[in-house]
Amino acid sequence: MTDILLCGKRSDHSLAKVLLPALARYGEVSYYHPELFQKSGKGKEKFLICDCEHIPQLQAERGILLFKNSFEAEEKLRIPPGFLCVLEPQNLKAAALLQEAGAAAMTCGMSAKDTLSISSLDYGAAAMSLQRSVPTLTGEIVEPGDITVEVGDALSPRQILSICMVLLLSGVDASNGYRIS
Repeated sequence: MTDILLCGKRSDHSLAKVLLPALARYGEVSYYHPELFQKSGKGKEKFLICDCEHIPQLQAERGILLFKNSFEAEEKLRIPPGFLCVLEPQNLKAAALLQEAGAAAMTCGMSAKDTLSISSLDYGAAAMSLQRSVPTLTGEIVEPGDITVEVGDALSPRQILSICMVLLLSGVDASNGYRIS
């Protein structure tokens, strides 16, 4: 199972509202928010998403820390080496915290400098460009390349990038593209 911590203000639902239905296409999703617990999708439980304003003490071996732009800096913390950290390049508060913790970060944005970027976007479809090799949570390496994405709903580039990065890091095969509508 893939553990995902959405880090940022509780009132910021911009990623959760699109991440849940997109991931549900690939397995059952359990979502926890301080005011809500929800399950969606079919099949074996594959994803656990915890929406948290503050990063809890991490005593798990691995997972994904996905930083919302609403994330507020915290005191110094320890991030275990098995946790993969994802943020947008303009999220300077999260970047500073990760740098202080000595944790590597992967960025999702519109620049060639970002780990994952959008190379083209059209109604119903997008092409992603993975700019550098990234590890999955199981330690496999995903090599740079293009990923086609079928997008059925009106999603922002930021939302598309976050969903695709979570799928990649979770080890969901991208060779046939992703469908995130």
